[in-house]
Amino acid sequence: MDDIERRLTPIAEELLTGFRALVVNGPRQAGKSTLVRHVQRMRGPIANLDDPSLLDAVLSDPNGFVQGLPPRAAIDEFQRGGDPLLLALKATVDANRGPGQFVLAGSTRFLTTRRLSDTLTGRIGIIELLPLSAGEIRGSTETFVERVFDGEIPGTDPERLQRADYAQAITKGGFPELVLGTATTRLRTAWCASYIATVTALTNVEQIADVRRPEHLANLLRQVSARSAGEVIVADLARELAIDESTVRSYLDVLTTLYLVRLLPAWTTSRTNRAKRRPVMHLIDTALAAHLLGTTAAQLAAIDSPWFGPLLETFVVGEIAKQAGWAEQPVELSHYRDRDQREIDVILGRGRDIVGIEVKATATPTTQHAKHLAYIRDDVGKRFKLGVVLHTGTQVLSLGDRLVAAPVSSLWAG
Repeated sequence: MDDIERRLTPIAEELLTGFRALVVNGPRQAGKSTLVRHVQRMRGPIANLDDPSLLDAVLSDPNGFVQGLPPRAAIDEFQRGGDPLLLALKATVDANRGPGQFVLAGSTRFLTTRRLSDTLTGRIGIIELLPLSAGEIRGSTETFVERVFDGEIPGTDPERLQRADYAQAITKGGFPELVLGTATTRLRTAWCASYIATVTALTNVEQIADVRRPEHLANLLRQVSARSAGEVIVADLARELAIDESTVRSYLDVLTTLYLVRLLPAWTTSRTNRAKRRPVMHLIDTALAAHLLGTTAAQLAAIDSPWFGPLLETFVVGEIAKQAGWAEQPVELSHYRDRDQREIDVILGRGRDIVGIEVKATATPTTQHAKHLAYIRDDVGKRFKLGVVLHTGTQVLSLGDRLVAAPVSSLWAG
């Protein structure tokens, strides 16, 4: 893992030159601790609140703990310290307005779930470290997101992969322990089961919410996997799980806060005001999704697999989200659905500019696959920079004005 160069490392170092503190958020086991070690090599020590003695010191005297830290220290799993630790950190960074005072790493979207609007606002830079991207695994520099906003055909010489190769990539996911080395199917199954059990354990959940029936979290996670790339229909989920709709909404929030589920919001414009407003559900990593569905790479590659298309879309959304994290300008991800059955899997927004992405399991893309992209292109005009149909074949070809088809492997092509 130490040999993998994370694209966010230089960005973290850059933000520390301007912000008083840096927060590194992301799922457990995604590599946050390794990134923090790299950043801290020439800065200072790391205090890990997974250590019971350190956590006890924080909970009993947060101000004393923070004041006793050496300059430019890092705190791993900082969310365990709760609001009192953040208030102590606020007092310290307000007393000393210099940059780079702390690095804080956490395994939940802690700052977005508490009422902390004034606690560290304007004082912290935030980055989100997700599991390894396909390019990080392969050692390539990914510029797909930047290129498509420039209207460029992505990846003119992409890796020539087949359906079975994509099935392998989906089931491996991006967690370092599953993609570095030779994880067998048995090992991958055991690792995913342990990961889900650990992350949804009551001791972790209690940090962010009052969950009285934690077993419902795992059941809801399975339902999200079975509906991967589908819209969130709370009534259906509540009926399937035999719980009320408010509990479903609350527990979905918990799963997103724990970095298990990604909810892709709906996109609309004032001229396309018939769009639905439901988000689309994706697991944060496809290895976990494949595990929960009980499907192997060989089963997923079968032409009659019902899961290949949805998980391929989830895989693409995850890869684009990772690239958006290191883009030079902020990029927002959403999806499009309207009442006339038009759908676009991913809408990328940068300012007023948009890019549309369709993900198709086919190896032979046609102009028909781009018809909904063409609709949005014509509707928003010059704001539409490019529409891309990502497919499992090997061709890169034009499908019309600002519309192209390219292999999924174009996401990490140089």
